Amino acid sequence: MRRFIVWVVALVALLVASVMVSCEKEVDLGYPKSVSFAKEGGVKVITGTTAFSGAYIHDYKSGDDGELVSREDEIECQVYKWLTVEYLPHSAELKLIAEPNTTANPRILHIELYSGPDYQVVEVRQE
Repeated sequence: MRRFIVWVVALVALLVASVMVSCEKEVDLGYPKSVSFAKEGGVKVITGTTAFSGAYIHDYKSGDDGELVSREDEIECQVYKWLTVEYLPHSAELKLIAEPNTTANPRILHIELYSGPDYQVVEVRQE
């Protein structure tokens, strides 16, 4: 019975360790923490120090996400409301395109950049 308990404890410890190692964690991938656009909108290119495999637009206020738009070239394109993000997977560069803000309110979206289990959030603001 004692040997069984030792095996169960060892198995539980191994499972806990593997869960902790596989968890996603926010780190600094070298991208700016925030990007601002004027009311007129425009295009900005941002670069980091670490290549990423995916970029996803999130609206933390509503809980909605961007949509992946297919293109014939290798460029990935995420679109949500007023923001478009274009990138080549496994690169360290993103092109952000903001439509003009015709409302009286500033707006905010977030881009999550993933590199393996690590990720960084870039806040995108527009007047």
